[in-house]
Amino acid sequence: MKKLLIVLLALGMVLGFSMSAAATDVSVSGTYRIVGWYDNNSSLNEANTANAFYRQRLRVSTVFQVAEGLKLTTRFDALEQRWGQNAPGTQNAPAVNGVTPGYSNDVASGNVTMEQTQLDFTTPYGAFSVGIFDTNTWGLAFGNNSFKVGRISWMAPVGPIIAIAGFEKDYELDAKPISGDTYADADTDAYILAAVLQKEGLEGGLIWKYVDAAQYRPAALGGCDLTAHVLSPYVKATVGPDYVEAQLYYASGAREYEDGVTADLDLTGLSFIVEAKMDAGPGYVGGLIAYSQGDDPATTDETEGSFVNGGWDWSPCLVLFNDELNYRAAGDLGHDTSGVANTDGQMTNAWLYQIYAGMSPMEKLSIRGSLTFAYLDEDVIGGVTYDDEIGHEVDLQAAYKIFDNLEYSVGFGYFWAGDFYKGDKTSPSNIDDEYLLVHKLQLSF
Repeated sequence: MKKLLIVLLALGMVLGFSMSAAATDVSVSGTYRIVGWYDNNSSLNEANTANAFYRQRLRVSTVFQVAEGLKLTTRFDALEQRWGQNAPGTQNAPAVNGVTPGYSNDVASGNVTMEQTQLDFTTPYGAFSVGIFDTNTWGLAFGNNSFKVGRISWMAPVGPIIAIAGFEKDYELDAKPISGDTYADADTDAYILAAVLQKEGLEGGLIWKYVDAAQYRPAALGGCDLTAHVLSPYVKATVGPDYVEAQLYYASGAREYEDGVTADLDLTGLSFIVEAKMDAGPGYVGGLIAYSQGDDPATTDETEGSFVNGGWDWSPCLVLFNDELNYRAAGDLGHDTSGVANTDGQMTNAWLYQIYAGMSPMEKLSIRGSLTFAYLDEDVIGGVTYDDEIGHEVDLQAAYKIFDNLEYSVGFGYFWAGDFYKGDKTSPSNIDDEYLLVHKLQLSF
């Protein structure tokens, strides 16, 4: 019996070493950040109102490397909320004058939210990515609007060029068990073709995206079919100490109504950015011009400025066109422009000019300052004439690495509000300037 056990053990060891390994390598990374905000006059009026609070977020990404060329990436956000905001299921503090302390419309963000499930695999015919993950990111940060959608993408090298094709499911309304026949075929899909060229010191790309937004087809949602073509070339180039990047978006489409009465509308859009930066001794200097088209009131059969703008991912200032201020801060800060022009999140209907400079006076410390001017593109909006001066802003920012993975940063922004915020030029209101203080502690792991 003993000899038999030894033989069986030996056979088991031989089989074990000869079988392919089935283990999965797992790697975890992420960030934890705490951000403090103080805005002395978010309403921009003479009745000075201040807002101050802390906000935090834990973001964890996990990569399961199942085999060479096969991996699954997941990501979740947890406790993305303000300090003092009651978590779901807890008792709120007593209401004072009808206001409940600690409550906000994003109270559910105290939960754990899955943000990404992305399967990547490589075949002899190219690499595929399938799942729900951040999309609408292309080229530079300008114009990008990162949000989660279901997507299938393919990429493969073709000589020096990387070819890309993809399909997105942006909105779903035609699943009968969910919404019945009322919303049949009322979904939004997007189709993508792109190419990227990468060489030493040079990167460029061109994307074409076709959007079929049939989600508005039901009468209750507008009764129209919206389609659009979007083209966007970009370039990044480094020549010695000089760096230049640029990107352009052009959109053309139509809103076709199905009631036989409402006139169809043509939709166009144009936006672009050009930025240059040069190393200068221990630091750098640079400047940029950005543009997002507004709607021309003289063309009643066409809506300009559609589909493309500065994007949520691009924040050139601490106050102006800053999505971190407007959206991530849960709407506590920001200017009320009554939908006339977006000066807190995505840049729309505007020109922006900025010069900046920065340096690292010591190994772990970096400093940056900028001066920005912004103006309306179209000053007649909804039949009302506005002054075209949005305002100008000075920003000062500094970041210090306490550890290689732990950074503390501070920022100060002063915004001189332009006469645009006075509203109708025939009956202007009083406005005042604004300053913002923000500081952040962020751990990366």
